[in-house]
Amino acid sequence: MVLIGLPPSLLPVLATVPIVVLLVGLAALGWSAPRAALVGFGLATLLAIFAFGLEPGGAAVALAKALLLSLFVLTIVWAALFLHAVLERLGAVEAIGAAMASATPWEPARALLLAWGFSGFVQGFAGAGAPVASVVPLLRMVGFAPLPSAAAAMVGHSWAITFGSMGSSYFAIQLVTRIPGDVLAPWLGALFVLPIIFTGLAVLHILLGWKGVRSGGVLAVGVGGAMAATLWITAAVGAGAVASVAAAMIGCVGLLLIGRVLRPAMGSDDTASFSVPEMNIHLALLPYYLLIALTFVAQAGPLAPLARSVVLGVDLPSTTTALAYGALAETTYPRLRVFQHPAAIIAVAIFITALWYRARGQWRAGTLGHSLAAVYQRAGALSVTVLFMVMMALIMADAGMIGSLALGLRDLVGPTFPFLSPLLGVLGALMTGSNTSSNVAMGVLQVETAAALGLSPALIAAAQSVGGSIGAGVSPDKAVIGAHMAGLRGSEAAITRRALPYALLIACMVGLEVLLLAHWFPG
Repeated sequence: MVLIGLPPSLLPVLATVPIVVLLVGLAALGWSAPRAALVGFGLATLLAIFAFGLEPGGAAVALAKALLLSLFVLTIVWAALFLHAVLERLGAVEAIGAAMASATPWEPARALLLAWGFSGFVQGFAGAGAPVASVVPLLRMVGFAPLPSAAAAMVGHSWAITFGSMGSSYFAIQLVTRIPGDVLAPWLGALFVLPIIFTGLAVLHILLGWKGVRSGGVLAVGVGGAMAATLWITAAVGAGAVASVAAAMIGCVGLLLIGRVLRPAMGSDDTASFSVPEMNIHLALLPYYLLIALTFVAQAGPLAPLARSVVLGVDLPSTTTALAYGALAETTYPRLRVFQHPAAIIAVAIFITALWYRARGQWRAGTLGHSLAAVYQRAGALSVTVLFMVMMALIMADAGMIGSLALGLRDLVGPTFPFLSPLLGVLGALMTGSNTSSNVAMGVLQVETAAALGLSPALIAAAQSVGGSIGAGVSPDKAVIGAHMAGLRGSEAAITRRALPYALLIACMVGLEVLLLAHWFPG
C-alpha cells in the first residue's frame, strides 16, 4: 500500500469528497441514487486506503460490518413491503382506506384522517412510497384537488417514517451510531412532538387553506398530542417497531370519534360517492392487530427475556490504520435478536393471516408471487442504495475519515451545529429518498461532531433521524408517485414546491428545539 503523505489540515477537506460527490451527483448531475451511492463508496474506499492509511484487512472488516448491518435493516424493509403487497392484493388496504374515507363528511376531520392518520398507519408497516400511493386516490375520491392531494399525502406521512417500515430507520440509526434504543427513544419521542402536530396543521392548510386550519386546528393539536404521547411511550417500552403504527391508530380512532361527535354541530359537507369493499374492517385489520400484539409480546411482554436470549452475529477483530486510527473489535455483530427482529414477527403475522384468510375464502391465487414481484419493484433500487451507503459510511468511519470530518465541521459551524443537525438529516433524505439512507450516510458524522462539541450524542442522533423522516416524506421520488396517482404526470416539480416549504419550516422548528435542548442538557 502506498500512503500519500498529506498535511493533517487537508484531511478534513479530503474526507468531504465522497459526500460532496454523492450530493452533487444526485442534485446536479441527475444520477440515480444507486449510482451515486456506488461512486461515493468507490471514492471513499480509495481515499480511505491511500490517504487515511486503512489496511486491506481493515477494509475487509468494514465491508463485513456493512453487509451484516445492511441485511439487518433490509430484511425489515423487504418483510414490511411484502406484508403490504399481500394486503393490497387481497383488498385489505383498500377496505381500510375506504372505510375511513366514508366515516365522516366533516372536511377537516376527513383530511386529517386520510392524509395524516391513515398515511402514517400505512407508513408504519410499509414505506417506500406506499402511503402516498394508497392515500392520494382516496383524497381524490372524496373531492380534494389533485395537486394538494399529492402534497398533503407527502407531508402528512412524514412524521411516521423514522419508526415506519417496522422501525427500519430507527434500527439503522442505532446500528451506525451504537446508541441503544432505550437511550435514543426518549429523545426521538420528545423531538417528534412538534413534527406530529405541525404535519397535521400542514395537511389542513394544504387541502383547505387557512379556513381549514381555523376550523380543524384544535383537532390537529389535540389528536396530535395524543399521537405524540403514544409514539413516545411505545418506543420507550421497547416496541419501537410499531411506534408509528400505534400512534397512527390512536390518531385515526380519535379523529373518527371526534368527527362523528362534531358532525351535527359543524354541518355536513358533500361526500363523494364510492363503493366500499365488502371485506370486514376488522378482518382487514387482522394482520395489524397481530403485529402489534406479537411485537409487544416479543419486545416488552413476559416472553421478552426468552426472545432476547437468542442472538446471532459475527465476531470481528479490531483494526488500526497507518495513521494510528483504531476501530474496536465487535462481538456478535450486529447482535441480531432473532425472535425480536421485526422481519421474524412479520413472517409469523403473515402466516397466521394467510391461514385465517384461506379459511374465510379471502385468499386469492397467485398472491405470494405477485407480492414478491411488487417487493422487487419497490425495493430494488432502495436496497442497492442502502447497501452502498452503508459500505461508504463504515469504510469512512473505520478509516477515521468521519472523525476528521467531524473535527472540521466543529471548527466551521461551532455552537450552531445543533440547529443544523435536523437540516442535515433533511438534506440526506431529499438526496437519497430514504430516511434509512440518510441515517446511514449522516448518522456517524452527526454523532462524532456532537462528541467533538461536547453535545449529547443521543440528542443529535435523534435530531438526524427526525430531520431524515421529514425530508424523506417530501423527497422527489415521493413526488413522482404522488403525480402518478393524482393523474398529474409531469407536475412533480410543482408538487415538490407545494410540499417542501412545510418540511423545511418544521425542520427549522426542530432545529431551534435541539439548540435549546443542547443548552439545557449538555453532553
